[in-house]
Amino acid sequence: MRRAASRVASRDAAGASGDSRAASASMDGAAVGIADDGDVRKEEFRRRAEEEAPAKLVGLRANADVATHAKIAGETSDNDKAEPSDDCYTVADALDHIGVGKFHFKLLVVVSIISVAGGLGSTGFALFPPLARCHLGLESIHEAFLTSAPLVGAALGGVCLGYVATRWGRRTELIIMMVWTSFFGFLSAAAPTYWWLIFLRVLVGFGHGGTGQRLSILFEYLPKRQRTLGAGVLTLCWNVGNFMEAVLIKFLIPTGVAWRLILIADATIFAIGLMFYQWLPESAFYLMGRGRQAEAKKLLAKAAEENGKGLPPGRLVTADVRDREQEDNSHDDLPTTRLHVLQKAQSSEALFQQRTRSPPLHASTKKKSAFTDMFRPADMCLTTVLLSIAWFALSVAVVGCAILTEELLQMEQSLGSECTTTFELVHGNVCEQLGASDYTPILLIFAAEFPALFLTYYSADILGRRKALSLSFALSGLFFGLLIICPLSKAWMTAFLAGARMSVTTAFSLMIIYTPEVYPTSVRGTAVGASRALYRLGSAGVPFISQVMLRKSVVGSKAVHTVVTLMTALICLLLPIETRDKQLGE
Repeated sequence: MRRAASRVASRDAAGASGDSRAASASMDGAAVGIADDGDVRKEEFRRRAEEEAPAKLVGLRANADVATHAKIAGETSDNDKAEPSDDCYTVADALDHIGVGKFHFKLLVVVSIISVAGGLGSTGFALFPPLARCHLGLESIHEAFLTSAPLVGAALGGVCLGYVATRWGRRTELIIMMVWTSFFGFLSAAAPTYWWLIFLRVLVGFGHGGTGQRLSILFEYLPKRQRTLGAGVLTLCWNVGNFMEAVLIKFLIPTGVAWRLILIADATIFAIGLMFYQWLPESAFYLMGRGRQAEAKKLLAKAAEENGKGLPPGRLVTADVRDREQEDNSHDDLPTTRLHVLQKAQSSEALFQQRTRSPPLHASTKKKSAFTDMFRPADMCLTTVLLSIAWFALSVAVVGCAILTEELLQMEQSLGSECTTTFELVHGNVCEQLGASDYTPILLIFAAEFPALFLTYYSADILGRRKALSLSFALSGLFFGLLIICPLSKAWMTAFLAGARMSVTTAFSLMIIYTPEVYPTSVRGTAVGASRALYRLGSAGVPFISQVMLRKSVVGSKAVHTVVTLMTALICLLLPIETRDKQLGE
């Protein structure tokens, strides 16, 4: 009986074991099914993740770039943080947006005073030596050196102060220039001897070499449509200074010390300009070029507030950054195939890694100025070479016209005609000098500068800068050539000199418009300073053509002025870059 019970128990155990094995097998089958289904789902999830990851990576990198830009530029407001990466603007965009208003008026006051002072001083370079000739007993060669002394200083000052403007800013350079010129101007009025006067006039000229930066800072705050008008206003102020110098000489000659009073008057205008130095802002283009975006945006916000406007929405960036972001955004419009997305993700990853390893944005966008940048690329190199020749020739035209005006009138008064081979104004102890009434024709000739404003304004915008420059130089050569005709009455001589004065003033105005427009911000200060240096350097040699040579060969002196201006007219047609209706380059 026990054995029967044992056999029953064994059968029950075997049955339970079979059931267990069956259950186990069933569970294993289910597990296999679940595993197979899980593998399918994992594969699907992996495939989707592979497709979606690059797009997410691009978005993350773009957001990281936005945060980096915002942090470096100091834009910590909530609105700035929420801006999309493609919502940005440059300094030129901001200037076009805020327009012209109170901010520009205050800036114009300062640069206009500098222009008037510059006009007084430049005309004084030519008209001052004849006043001192009789008082100091100077011969022709000494008078020419006295004319050249400030022009040599201006050539040096143009280069040195141009570097200051590029390295430390336009505002700093202009303040240094006004302090320097007024200080040494007052000292030169008290010069005890001829050689002391020469030395101090060189130092005064050094300061005058920096007046050209007034154009840079004005152009860098004007919308592109108003640049020609702004240059016209400064030219008007310069012409006012020229005219005022002739008027002062006319009324101060009877005093017997007119030359000292003229030097005091020239220095006083620069001192007046210093009273408004707080109205002189730093250039926003310069600040962006030095990587100081936060300061530039603050300055533009102030300008917009004073003009009753607001800044454009978005971030302030350089033109290079904006162009790069616009190029990146344009790629988003392409078909988003898997290959394209992967390629874009890889390029974005490489760009992100490069940016994280490179210096901050303010360092990478900070452009270092180099003199050699004026000669790169090829079209800029050709422009620099041709402009250098044109500036040098312009000095012969402008300064030569001013010196010829007084010399030819002096010749006509002394000899009764300009048809002579040689002449001298100092004979022993007798010194011949123009009187107050003789300056009336000079005033009429200098008044011809005012019609030049209209010629500049319309020719620059209608013909373009290059053709207008060529036309103005050609007209100058025509009027210089007519002066060779002999004999000429005093009326005709005055008319031809007035025509030459109008033409060379137009050429000068167009040159000061074109030069800062054609160069980028990184070298604009250096380029303007170098061009002014070439102009002053050429001017230093003009007295030996218009004074010394004139008294040895009248026809030869006039012929030099004619040939130089006509050749420059041809050179201007070869300039490769036209700047009409173009924004200033950064």
